[in-house]
Amino acid sequence: MLQPWVRKLRDWQTRAVEAACTRSGQDFLAMATPAAGKTTFALRVAHQYLSDGAAVRIVVVCPTNHLRTQWAQAGGSVGLQLDPNLTNEHPSEARDYHGCIVTYQQVCLAPELFDRACKLRPTLVILDELHHAGDGKDWGTSLKHAFELAVFRLALSGTPFRSDNHPIPFVKYEKGVSRTNFAYGYAEAIRDGVCRPIYFPSYEGELAWKSDGQEFQATFADSLIGPRQHERLKTALLHEDWLGHVVMDAHTALTQLRSTVQPDAGGLIIAMNQDHARSIVRLMKRLTGLSPALAISDDPTASETITRFANGTRPWLVAVNMVSEGVDMPRLRVGVYATNVSTEMYFRQVVGRFVRMQGGVRPQKAWLYLPKDPTLVDYAHAIKAERDHVLAEHEANESERDLFGERTVVKKEFEVLSGVARQDRIIGDHEDNHTRHQVEAPLHEQKTDLRELHRTLVGQVARKTGADHRTINSELCKRTGGPIDRATMNQLKKRLWLLEGWKDKGRIP
Repeated sequence: MLQPWVRKLRDWQTRAVEAACTRSGQDFLAMATPAAGKTTFALRVAHQYLSDGAAVRIVVVCPTNHLRTQWAQAGGSVGLQLDPNLTNEHPSEARDYHGCIVTYQQVCLAPELFDRACKLRPTLVILDELHHAGDGKDWGTSLKHAFELAVFRLALSGTPFRSDNHPIPFVKYEKGVSRTNFAYGYAEAIRDGVCRPIYFPSYEGELAWKSDGQEFQATFADSLIGPRQHERLKTALLHEDWLGHVVMDAHTALTQLRSTVQPDAGGLIIAMNQDHARSIVRLMKRLTGLSPALAISDDPTASETITRFANGTRPWLVAVNMVSEGVDMPRLRVGVYATNVSTEMYFRQVVGRFVRMQGGVRPQKAWLYLPKDPTLVDYAHAIKAERDHVLAEHEANESERDLFGERTVVKKEFEVLSGVARQDRIIGDHEDNHTRHQVEAPLHEQKTDLRELHRTLVGQVARKTGADHRTINSELCKRTGGPIDRATMNQLKKRLWLLEGWKDKGRIP
């Protein structure tokens, strides 16, 4: 028995439902920024089709088993009962369900089962994060076979996707990018109070690694291409001194947030792989005394771990891919991007885990700590640009405030040696303030510019003299009276004067 729909929709959801339900044809692709409420929108469309008798059954296809449970819970909350436990051995749900939830892999292993079911009963299909249909070579073909006879196919995505690998069925493309039938972006979601703004503290570091028998040294400011750029990022994420510093800064921010604004605020660290995730758990326990929750696919209880974390008050969760998209955790406020996955879609999916609004909490901000890898920084700036459409005035007022709204001079950098992280800038905070106001930059911004020049000169001196970065920085400390993170303007200028001289002489006298 289908109950009447009673949940109030957001304005964008109402518009999207009308667009989907009045569209002629079988396919509709809706792109809505992560955390905007795509699930509720899709369930409302499905409910309408069942109410009108246009369909008698719903099939939801999603990327992971954990999301099957989440979809079932979301459906049940609006009166749509969906079976999340269907297997290919028993492919028909009981008749007291309105439909079922399966994974892309499940469909592609036996597309004929789903094709047969669509022939027998008019079926509406919801394809959650449809880009996953391109994960396997033959998945697109199998998906088309499985649901070619569906009465309606509603595809969902958090961001437009490309057809670079395998074109995905039921999608039209323009210049290689998926063409949506309805789009709701991040800027609109902030304006509507649906999503919270996010900021990106970025970290430099002097890194050294060995590859193919050759040693390399670089900072993220150095121009590298191809494998060397990827190796530099991986070096930072695997080096416990570098990652440990970033993690501790994020932990300090989360601790302050929990003590002053939101007691149940949570943090998430996205790791490269399962071994890396386990090593981060050990690192955090050693540095903070806390043991984070761990969600990896090898653990059969990972879904339960995610659910307990989402509903609990535990500070930190470490995961690989299981929380990258779709998982609903509004209490997440602080994250660390500790993965070497550098596609824009994945980056935006991770960002989406932190921008979901939580009622009764002010202020609503989130932070994602990341390496100053050029590719990741470009993505962060693109998100900042979207956000600035609605926060320009707010940004101007924030130029001299810290993460928690207190007036302060933000400490932007600190001295590091090989493999040690150094916070560089908070993308989306106030690093572009001097371009908006044609006046003398604040002292901390002047120092930031000098430190960037300092970093470049240290690299040049190292290459010219053969001295390592540790030796150069140690000598600078002796001759200027202290480390760079506590240097005055005069001390910074003296450091630059010394470095210029050493570079010209080719030695450190």
